[in-house]
Amino acid sequence: MNFSLKQKKRSAVSPVIATLLLIAIAVAAAIIVYAFVTGLIGGLSTGASSNLVTLTGSISVPNGTGAGVAVLTIRNSANAPVTSVVVTGITPSSLSMASIASSAVYPGIVVNYAGNPVTAGNVLPIGSTASGAYSFGTGGTSGVGYTLTVQLTFSTGSIQIQTLDVIAQI
Repeated sequence: MNFSLKQKKRSAVSPVIATLLLIAIAVAAAIIVYAFVTGLIGGLSTGASSNLVTLTGSISVPNGTGAGVAVLTIRNSANAPVTSVVVTGITPSSLSMASIASSAVYPGIVVNYAGNPVTAGNVLPIGSTASGAYSFGTGGTSGVGYTLTVQLTFSTGSIQIQTLDVIAQI
């Protein structure tokens, strides 16, 4: 018995094309890794980012109109202590509420941590929460939106400005 085995001819990718495909895949992978690493390092090296300091607040106006109280709470989850908090706010539409600002006329919301205002001598540590309230004697209206602008200064010297929209409630 005489068996003859026939070999099938297979066509394969040439070595040149295979080499080019491998180089292209390696370059694409290097670009993806580079983009990820620079984005990660860039996010960690900034003084703080907006999603790491959270703000919550409210404005209450008794009987629907009149004098009210603005309350602000700050949670510092950034990578640096907060050394200064300046809060300003106005109503975006009617300007009926007095400016909540740090000045002699309107002292503004003083944000306290451990019983004292947040300052370079009394910093808001990482992972801590501070809050403050401000009674304003000029007109506020229930149901009207107000914007509080909060400027945070960190121990690294970086400054971050965030806004918080709140609706006045009874």
